[in-house]
Amino acid sequence: MGNIYKECLKNSPIAYGYHKLLLDSQGRPCDYIFIDVNPAFEKMTGLVAKNIIGKKVTEVLPDIINDQFDWINFYGEITLKKEKREFEQYSNSLDRYYKVIVFSPQDHHFITLFYDITKERKIINQLEEKQRIIKNISNKFEILFKNSLDAIVYFDKNHKVIDVNESFVKTFKYKKEECIGKNLDDLIIIKNKREEAEKITFELFQKNHCELEGIRYTKDGQPIFVNIKGILHKEGDQIVGGYAIYTNITEKVNYQKSLESMNEELEATISQLTVSKEELKAQYDEIQGYLDKNAELSQKYQIAINSTNSLIWEVDKDYQKILYMSENVKDILGEEVEEKNIYEIIEKVVYPEDREKLISEIVSCKNRIIDEINVQVRLKDKYGTVRWYLVKGKEVKDRFGNVKTVSGIFYEITDLKTKEEYIQYVADHDFLTGLYNRRKFTEVLTEQLNKGEKGTLILFDIDNFKDVNDTLGHVYGDKLLNKIALTLKKIECENCDIFRLGGDEFLLLVKGEEDVQEIEKYIGMILNNFYKRIKVDKIERPISASIGICSYPKDGTEIDELLKKVDIAMYKAKETGKNKYLFFSEEMQASFNKKVEIDNLLRKALKSEGFVLNYQPIIDGNTGKVISFEALLRLKDIPISPAIFIPVAEERGLIIPLGRWVIKEVIRQLKEWRDKGLELKPVAINLSPKQFYDDNLLQYLEKKITENNLDPSLIEIEITENVLVENKDENIKVLHKLKKLGVSIALDDFGTGYSSLNYLTFMPINKIKLDKSLKDKFIEQQNIQIIGSIISIAHSLNLKVVAEGVENSEEYQELKKLSCDYMQGYLFSKPLIAEEAEKIFSRVFTGGKRSDVSI
Repeated sequence: MGNIYKECLKNSPIAYGYHKLLLDSQGRPCDYIFIDVNPAFEKMTGLVAKNIIGKKVTEVLPDIINDQFDWINFYGEITLKKEKREFEQYSNSLDRYYKVIVFSPQDHHFITLFYDITKERKIINQLEEKQRIIKNISNKFEILFKNSLDAIVYFDKNHKVIDVNESFVKTFKYKKEECIGKNLDDLIIIKNKREEAEKITFELFQKNHCELEGIRYTKDGQPIFVNIKGILHKEGDQIVGGYAIYTNITEKVNYQKSLESMNEELEATISQLTVSKEELKAQYDEIQGYLDKNAELSQKYQIAINSTNSLIWEVDKDYQKILYMSENVKDILGEEVEEKNIYEIIEKVVYPEDREKLISEIVSCKNRIIDEINVQVRLKDKYGTVRWYLVKGKEVKDRFGNVKTVSGIFYEITDLKTKEEYIQYVADHDFLTGLYNRRKFTEVLTEQLNKGEKGTLILFDIDNFKDVNDTLGHVYGDKLLNKIALTLKKIECENCDIFRLGGDEFLLLVKGEEDVQEIEKYIGMILNNFYKRIKVDKIERPISASIGICSYPKDGTEIDELLKKVDIAMYKAKETGKNKYLFFSEEMQASFNKKVEIDNLLRKALKSEGFVLNYQPIIDGNTGKVISFEALLRLKDIPISPAIFIPVAEERGLIIPLGRWVIKEVIRQLKEWRDKGLELKPVAINLSPKQFYDDNLLQYLEKKITENNLDPSLIEIEITENVLVENKDENIKVLHKLKKLGVSIALDDFGTGYSSLNYLTFMPINKIKLDKSLKDKFIEQQNIQIIGSIISIAHSLNLKVVAEGVENSEEYQELKKLSCDYMQGYLFSKPLIAEEAEKIFSRVFTGGKRSDVSI
């Protein structure tokens, strides 16, 4: 067996290291020695086994003492305390991120199991950096909005004001709170101008932008001449609002009017006007100042163009010849292009797939179908590298409306497109398997349904996948999911899309097909691939799946409805034996609806005290005395058997609050009986295996016992061997803690499992309860001694035995002969409400008949 373990460690993808801890003279951790490592350890650390075995870590990695994480003390503390830890940490000395599990198998020794997560951490760091950049851009936009000298207002699609900046408040003389929620036109346009403003708004919502000059009014009715720019804000194809930017040009307009008036006077008196030398000099200085400013602006413009890797262009009014390109065109495209035909240049530098798109945009603008060129294309630079550019352009007109030229910009957006493509991939694909994800599934199926197409959903859930994670670990489980995904991708199906919905659930969407026989062919392909043993990390496992199928539009035309129905079919397949497929039927829906109905009843009952406890006595087999009771949960005034509503409570996650209610009510009832002066008898409470998922079960039970000053031995917990099906070791620990608390534990339904006798050797129980079916079977077959043998084995293990379902005096006498300790059944009493149970506290049952003797 030792060789097998060594071979497993040798071939494990997880790094393994076995170390001995060294202590200084004061007993503190000061170093550790490498005793054994596997090949994965060498691969993930770069350390070779033969060079480190037997050496101290400070000899192998001297820089470890300067590491920001104190590895020696950390491992030392775990080793001395015999603890187990799992953590992620960066190692300075190895320049790697690791996920580590460390534990101590024996004194002064510890084992580390780890794997390299450097790649994943770097991806996470990159994503965090991108989020920081986006946030920084958002902050800059916010600063620009708040501090702009122009008045800016943000409004929703109904033209209601959402936000305004300080310049808007100052320009139009409102307080900010007076603007929010108001119609923008109501604030700054007088009523007789409203129709004109509505036309502008209509133009904005049609063209996504507008620009004009006009008059708007302050709160006190003063007119202001403004330049207005309107920009729509969209999310996808939906308009959510827009921005309006108002630049106060009142002084400019007044100046222009004044200038026009002066021109009229000038024309009238031109013959009489004389210009002095001083006036001419002043005009010259003013013109020179304008020229200096123009030169400065030209420099700034050139800097902006070069720094953004953009190109400024201008073509003639016929959209034929290039009149101008900015100076950096040769650096980007590798040649001068002025005076050349634009279509020749497009043919030469624009990516083939984008040429028609750009030409179509140019033609549409030339024919006045659109107002401006706005398109994204790819260009080849002088090195042949393909880069993305946003091409924008607009006609330049003279004051009479005649087109003079067409001008615009090529703005490089290569980085932005790369990020967009990555974000789109992440949005559409499952991170682990690379298959399409749930969001993409919703998008694809929505498109199918909107088009009125037909098709089929095949949902499959891997059987017993939780066992894989529990036994082989989540790392292996993830690798297995990846292998399953690769297997599914090999299915030959032109009209199929494959999705991972989450966990171990996958979905096949078959477009255009709902014929049962054809669908069964697809399912056959899936199952045939699964029947082959899938090999991961040299471990081969047969894979099976439970599959549910529904079709559209036959079974529904809404996504939620179809997902619900295919889920119902899949779970029905899992409930009825797994490794099979079922088509959705209305009978399944009815069964599901019944569970939902019971679920609602249970939730309502939990809120309104709609439950009651019945108490069935348990009799001492020798004396006939009532020695204890079993608490049985019932619904008030609703005749639904616990055999029906308890499984629903377990499936729907209600069993934990139900279990707590039973604990609270039993302890309350015991306190009430004590207050009445009755001699208390233990009460048994049934715990579902699902209740062991309640991390606070022990604390809750202890708290209620302490609050009511109750002896813990008056509480007995009944469990079934199903508590060992999942989380066996953890559940055994819980049982030990329950017993330490002072309560007793009984194993219920004994004889219905396949290995019950084996469980008796290690489960911390006080008694076993023989299931009624076991008693009936052997008494009817006259094999009563088999029950006697079970009782003898239990007694040899110091366990008491309770026989359930005792219904007649003959059974009572036979079990008594076999030294059965306790009995329970309708022969003695049916389950009773608390008030009736009080009346039989002192009853003695002899010979299978109730006695009136009180003791």
